[in-house]
Amino acid sequence: MQSRAALEETHRDRAAAAGQAAGMPRFLNQAGATGAISTDAGDVAAESADEDLDALLPHDDTAVEEPIQRMAQEGADLAEDLSPEPLPDVSGEGIEAEVSAYSVTLRGRTDARFSSSFRTQNVRTTAATGCECEGECVHVTGTLVSTFRVATTVTLPSVSDFPDLTACQRQRVRDGINNVLRPHEQEHVTAFRTYNGTVSTPFDLTLCRSEFDGQIQALHDSVEAPRQAAAQAASDALDPFEFEVDLDCED
Repeated sequence: MQSRAALEETHRDRAAAAGQAAGMPRFLNQAGATGAISTDAGDVAAESADEDLDALLPHDDTAVEEPIQRMAQEGADLAEDLSPEPLPDVSGEGIEAEVSAYSVTLRGRTDARFSSSFRTQNVRTTAATGCECEGECVHVTGTLVSTFRVATTVTLPSVSDFPDLTACQRQRVRDGINNVLRPHEQEHVTAFRTYNGTVSTPFDLTLCRSEFDGQIQALHDSVEAPRQAAAQAASDALDPFEFEVDLDCED
C-alpha cells in the first residue's frame, strides 16, 4: 500500500498534467504552487511585524497622555496666535457749540401812601382828683373812632422800554407784563389795602383837661402803627419777585 505522502504527490502530478493537457502553461502551475508558498511566508512576516510594532508601542498611560497634552497645548497656542489683537482704548473731544438765549427782566413797583384820621364820640366828662397837674383834673370816657386809608400806585414797564425787539419779542414782553407782572403787583395792592378800615376804641381816662387832646392822639397812633406794619409785612412777603421773558423766538 502506498503511503499518504506518496498518494498526495501522485495527486499533484496528475493535476499538473491535467492543466498542461488543457493548454495552461506549465510555468503558471509552478507560479501557483510558488504563490501558495509565498502566502505562507507573508503570514509569517506579518506576525513578525506585529511583534516588532508591539515592542515599539509604550505600555504606560503617561507615555500616551503627554504627547496628547502637548498636541492640545500646541493647538491652543495656534488658536491664540490666530485671534485678532485687541483694540486700544480711544479718547477724544466732542464738537464745541455755543448758543445764546435772550431775555429781559421785568420788574414792577407798587407804592402805598397811608393816611388816617380820628375823632371821639360819646365823650363824658366829670370832675376828678389825683391828677399831678395844675389844671383842672377830669375823668373822661368815650369812644375813639379811627379811620385808615391807603392809596396805591402801580408802575409797570412798557414794551417801548425795550427797543430793537422783533414783533415776536414785543408780543412776549407784552404778555409777560399783562399776564405775569400785572397780577403780581395787584397782589401788592391787595396786601396794602388790608390797612383800610375804621376802628372804634373805647377810652376811660383821668387826666388834666389840657392833656386830653394829646392822650387821644397817642391812643389813635397806638392803633394805627401795628395796622400799617401788618399791611406792609403782607406786601413784603410777596417779594423778591422778578420775571424774565425769553426772547428766543421767531418772527
